[in-house]
Amino acid sequence: MDVTIDEAKGDIEMMLPNIFDWVPIPEESGNTFSEGTQIRTGLFSSVTLVLEESSVVLVDSLTYLTVEQFFRSGNVVTTRINLIIGSIVSTLDDGAKFENDYQIITPSLTEMLNSGEIKKVVSGAMYHDSVRTGPRKGADVGSEETGGYKKEPSAGQRARANAQKRESSTVQGN
Repeated sequence: MDVTIDEAKGDIEMMLPNIFDWVPIPEESGNTFSEGTQIRTGLFSSVTLVLEESSVVLVDSLTYLTVEQFFRSGNVVTTRINLIIGSIVSTLDDGAKFENDYQIITPSLTEMLNSGEIKKVVSGAMYHDSVRTGPRKGADVGSEETGGYKKEPSAGQRARANAQKRESSTVQGN
């Protein structure tokens, strides 16, 4: 399964498995990579990663992480993000047709991500590793009577729509 770079801003580099050289990530979206890839962001930089039909990860500036595992076995997608330092915000795609086994691992904690949640995980340096969890806007949480959220397109659905727009503009441009 592939990870797609949906948005990149600033100085972002990646190291592919078994390559051992950092390569700059261009700001154009649509580049893909697989599990085992390391990502690092510079000052005032960020990147949005779309994990194929599964989840979206917003990587903040001054972050270093590895997409350790990302594969599907039967009806379960396994995702392991190793956050060495920095912060990320993750959410699962509501439209997924399979179960997710999603974990964010830092040096001092392991956190699971569940459907309908959005989690910000901060790791390292002068901060204690921490997690903030809440219902994602647009997730089917609650009902009208309990003040639930209105259903809107998920981040994964928006990323797929952006990819389709890119594909259609490439076809029209040729």
